[in-house]
Amino acid sequence: MELTLSDLVVAMVLGSMGLVVLFCAISRSHRQQSCASVSSRTVVCRLCLHAYQAQGREALSECPQCGARNERGYHKAPR
Repeated sequence: MELTLSDLVVAMVLGSMGLVVLFCAISRSHRQQSCASVSSRTVVCRLCLHAYQAQGREALSECPQCGARNERGYHKAPR
């Protein structure tokens, strides 16, 4: 079997397009995981609506602006 220049070019273009699709899929899944971890730590105060990052794993955290106790996930809408 003889490999022509046009066959080589087509194979290289298709191979590089496949790599781009693969890298996009990996990047998207990594981004979704990191966004989920950030949103799980974000708390919006129920009184002053100040958004802040909760430290630690406690279910309740104190708002740094007004001092109110807030529950993690309170700002999320029901599904």
